[in-house]
Amino acid sequence: MIFNKKALEFSFSWIFAIIVGAVIIFLAVYASTEFIKTEKTKQDTVLGKQLGIILTPIETNLETGKITKISIPEETRIYNECKSSQGTFGTQKISLATKLLNDEWGKPGFPSTFNNKYIFSQDVIEGKEYFVFAKPFNMPFKIADLIYLWPSDENFCFVNPPREIEDEILDLGISINITSSASECKKEAKKVCFTTSGCDIDISLDSSGNIKGSLKKKFADRVYFETSALLYAAIFSSPEVYECHLKRLMKRTSELSLLYYSKSLLLNSKGCASNLEVDLSSYTNKLFAFNSSLDLRELFFDAEIIRRKNEALSCKLF
Repeated sequence: MIFNKKALEFSFSWIFAIIVGAVIIFLAVYASTEFIKTEKTKQDTVLGKQLGIILTPIETNLETGKITKISIPEETRIYNECKSSQGTFGTQKISLATKLLNDEWGKPGFPSTFNNKYIFSQDVIEGKEYFVFAKPFNMPFKIADLIYLWPSDENFCFVNPPREIEDEILDLGISINITSSASECKKEAKKVCFTTSGCDIDISLDSSGNIKGSLKKKFADRVYFETSALLYAAIFSSPEVYECHLKRLMKRTSELSLLYYSKSLLLNSKGCASNLEVDLSSYTNKLFAFNSSLDLRELFFDAEIIRRKNEALSCKLF
């Protein structure tokens, strides 16, 4: 057998060159991919901030009472994160993610944090166009503006809603189908039933005829609401986001209640007594102890008493 040493050396050189070349190509591809991901993260972070800016005029121009459609240049995931324990009033965090070149979803950009926004949606929503509208939340004085956000291709079908809700949906121009029977809803639509059960969302209304009661989604815990503003919040958001924002709203309400308590003392010193100090003090203590939406009934009962007493005053607090 003849052993060719030169041929062996030649083979090793080529093998070594191939390995080194492969490593260099791998590192180049990896670096390019990571660069693209980094740039995507930056872009998605900017998109998240822009979304917050877009929502501000919707939040502050509620008198128009119209629904708005938001369009984003590409398919986007919006992540809605609520933290009730951060800061004085908790925080609202919104982050966005878009697709990479391989058509997979990238990581969401750095979240935009808001202390004074209350955006009700599912934890993660996906699409290029979204519907958004807002309603003021009073308890009994103005607390905040609640924003509702969902993808435009997500269909809802309301079965036997109260006249107040039906009229409002028609006035807003929301593309929600209203029927008298769940069988009339489109197959792909989320069924929201007010008088029957077994739908995607079952709503039990209070016998008083007002918009108050409880809501149960499939595979989720029951939540409670008072007023149509909270009803929409419960429908369009996940139970976790809903309960978290309620805790934030009650924190804000308690601080405002303390301010009106101080204002009442000031008016007393100027000879315009309101005699609401005891009510406001008790109300504030209950707000501090708020635990879940189950506590809303008692709080709204107290809020209604304060509202009526305030309406009878010559020097109104709010």
